[in-house]
Amino acid sequence: MKKVILSMALLLCVGTIMGQQDKAAIKQAQKEAKAQMAEAKKIAEAITAKVNEKTATDEEIITECKKGQAYIRKALKSGMIDEKKLGEAYKIYADLTQFPNNTILGYVQKGQPFDTLYFFTNLKALTTALQGEIKNTNVTKGETGNENYLKSRKANLAQSANFYLFAAQLFSEGNKFDKALEAFETVMNYTQLYPEVDGQVKYQIPEEQIPYYAFHTAHEGKMYDKMDALFDKAVLYTENAAATKQVMVESFRERGDTVAWANYVRNMTIAEPKANESYIQMLIAYYLKKDKEAGAESNLMLPYVDEIIAKDPNVLIAHYGKAYKLFESEKYDEAFEVYKKCTELKSDYYDAWYQCGLCKYRKALALNATVSSIKNQVEAKKALEKTKELFGEAIPYFEKARECTPNEPQKWAFELRQCYTVTGQSEKAAEMDKLL
Repeated sequence: MKKVILSMALLLCVGTIMGQQDKAAIKQAQKEAKAQMAEAKKIAEAITAKVNEKTATDEEIITECKKGQAYIRKALKSGMIDEKKLGEAYKIYADLTQFPNNTILGYVQKGQPFDTLYFFTNLKALTTALQGEIKNTNVTKGETGNENYLKSRKANLAQSANFYLFAAQLFSEGNKFDKALEAFETVMNYTQLYPEVDGQVKYQIPEEQIPYYAFHTAHEGKMYDKMDALFDKAVLYTENAAATKQVMVESFRERGDTVAWANYVRNMTIAEPKANESYIQMLIAYYLKKDKEAGAESNLMLPYVDEIIAKDPNVLIAHYGKAYKLFESEKYDEAFEVYKKCTELKSDYYDAWYQCGLCKYRKALALNATVSSIKNQVEAKKALEKTKELFGEAIPYFEKARECTPNEPQKWAFELRQCYTVTGQSEKAAEMDKLL
């Protein structure tokens, strides 16, 4: 029992010693933070006086402010500054970052070179400092109050959003896309990061352009995950929405992910068929290629165009793609009806008129190929007559194709000559011969 009591007493003694050591360490840390803050304040006051007297050189401003910032950052990071002194500490920090910012903006006005990365790093410190000062300074009103001063600090913080935008532009031009995107993201989230200036920020460009530029910066930097996240906002800049969609689509090919490309284009075109007809054409070609590679059982294209037509029955390329697939599968009657629909949508559509005629023409050729194998003469004669009838049915469609391209006989004269010959129109057949 005595041993237990002795052990407990020893523990209490150790605890007391450790508590005393902790208090001593805290006291020392507070002392160091106070000294660091005092040194930073001394530098800030000295450089402020020189700036006001216009005796400070640009190099001196930047060098001295870097020193002062190092002191005040250490003090703030330690967490040992008295809470009542935090407003003052952040004011010192803000002053030490505001001077270099103004110096660099002077370089911009004069067209002089400067360190973009330093500008950006200092800007981040400036906005952090301004926010800290605003949050930790109690507002006092009246003639001797600080109300107007704090309003000016808020104005500086709000204005800094445009400096981030400028930094983003500089980084983008210098191909430092990761930094450019960091700056853009700060701008896009500015009032969430700095709620103190919510409603006060006025950008130098329309706000909807910011995610647009950020999106294209992400593309240039091949930061595809960022592109995906920015797309919905970027496309709201309607003036260049088409270009944004095109870049997004092509990015999937750049990634080497044709399946993702196809899925994305499919969803986009089904959602807005009329606005994306060129992409419908691309995807039709893609599905046709895939169907061909996979064999006769593959049927990716037809369900897709049927979805497009169901959403908007007036999309010409969807009807033409469907007709093409049916024709390729030798379903001439079905293909004919869809090609005919194409002519209703576009009355001067040569391809559709020609293909209507070709559906009848190919069907006639296929039937004619069977005549010699039909043993029953009556049935053979019927098949031959039907063949002539089909050639005759093809004529008006080839003639419409001729009307669409009258100066290009190579596009219709051969088929018309054959049809005229079979149907006994020798003079017209001879005319086609001359044209050929």
